[in-house]
Amino acid sequence: MQIRVEQLQVRYEDFELRVENLTFSPNRVSVLVGPNGAGKSTLLRALAGLVRPVAGAIFIDGRELAGLRGPERARLVSYVPQEYSASLNFRVFDFILMGRSGYLNIFTPPARADYEKTEEVISYLGLEKLAQRKCQELSSGERRIVFIARALAQDSKVILLDEPTTFLDLKHEMEIIGLLKKLAEDRAKMIITSIHSIDLIPRLADFMVMIQKGRILAAGPTAEIFRAELLGTLFDYPLRVVEAEGRQLILR
Repeated sequence: MQIRVEQLQVRYEDFELRVENLTFSPNRVSVLVGPNGAGKSTLLRALAGLVRPVAGAIFIDGRELAGLRGPERARLVSYVPQEYSASLNFRVFDFILMGRSGYLNIFTPPARADYEKTEEVISYLGLEKLAQRKCQELSSGERRIVFIARALAQDSKVILLDEPTTFLDLKHEMEIIGLLKKLAEDRAKMIITSIHSIDLIPRLADFMVMIQKGRILAAGPTAEIFRAELLGTLFDYPLRVVEAEGRQLILR
């Protein structure tokens, strides 16, 4: 399965995102990186079908995203924002169960299979101790994992995440990084995420997309394009990339 983006244009009053050609492949983590306001969130929302392009198309497994109905789209793509509304103060179990909504119609209550899937996800992520708590009682790091759990319960092939590590402490940051890698490798998910900290990219990304002012500056395997020259151009700031103990590190 692939996602293909062809001649895409998304336009707001004072911003335009243009993506001529871009392909995402399964079983890997793809990272969108760029300055604030570059278009990372806009591209993610377009891939999720949450914004309507003014031109171009997105194809998922050969099917045009714009032609898919809500439940069909939900079975292919899930989207994890940075935060959900504070008013959605559900019990953790119920919040994760809501990920099954793409398999139900408005008059159908969750079936045994939906509860079993929710329980399986909770067990897989080790969330048993949190399952009966309210979402707003959790720390930011715990909530981010619960958000991902809801997407995992949705059982979509693609999981899109908008800066899932922002404002997290080191422990929870590394937990999220490890979880995303695990979902790509063990669960064969296509993970596409924006990320704020470029220091995390070598640990996380198999594939990188550099976005600058609504345009793709570069896209390719991380090993090929995680380079000081490109990163310096992307952020308009001189950077150095060095290797230490087999890892690439950023010097600012």
